[in-house]
Amino acid sequence: MPDKTVHAIVLRRRDSGESDRKLTLLTEECGKIDVLAKGARKSASRLSGISEPLSTAVLNLAEGKRNSFVTQAQPLTSFRGLRTDFERLSCGLALVELYAAVLPIDEPFPEAYELLKRSLRHLESHTKPVVALVWAEIQLLSISGFLPQFERCVVTDHAIVEARPFLSPRAGGYVSETAAVPYTDRFRTRAEVLYGLARLPEFDDPPNNMKFVDEALADLLPFWQNIAEAQLPANETTVREFRHREAGG
Repeated sequence: MPDKTVHAIVLRRRDSGESDRKLTLLTEECGKIDVLAKGARKSASRLSGISEPLSTAVLNLAEGKRNSFVTQAQPLTSFRGLRTDFERLSCGLALVELYAAVLPIDEPFPEAYELLKRSLRHLESHTKPVVALVWAEIQLLSISGFLPQFERCVVTDHAIVEARPFLSPRAGGYVSETAAVPYTDRFRTRAEVLYGLARLPEFDDPPNNMKFVDEALADLLPFWQNIAEAQLPANETTVREFRHREAGG
């Protein structure tokens, strides 16, 4: 009998040995966990399909001395709408990269699991996937306790007065012109971007549109890099793609 059964979304996969895959999962029951899918790289393996990022499945896991092993898998959905559209796929992979990077390991977090499922469905269906992605990132920042302060200076608590205010990941959000000097990671943005980001936590679902959304996405990236203390290649690529599009490239 398996040690446990989990409902899981695949966040990340890595090759292991000659034919295995190490998977990072977000599960409803156990939070973020790492497991081994033996033989998953073989084309005929029953675990091959469910070991792709963005796949969801009910998994039976057995505990070994060093690893948990996937023994059985019942696929649920692969979010096909993401896989048939490059822009949506890029957004989906960027989002699960954030979950893999910042959530604690082996700590139950059912709210994060439900949020990720909802967010991926929005990325499938929203007319502007980047709006859904920015909304999803703000919701993740909120439930994980990392939400920056966008509308008031984190040092002085004064409201935004500049048209081109500073953001500082190290400070935790907006810093006024006079308070920004000690924060060498500061960068300028638009006041409209900060107003838009500040309102997003109030939305149960992504808004239909968002002004300067590509710039908002780019502004969130340094905060994620600061939280993760690591490079985030899927997010860095997605930001470049949207900024290139915004510039008319």
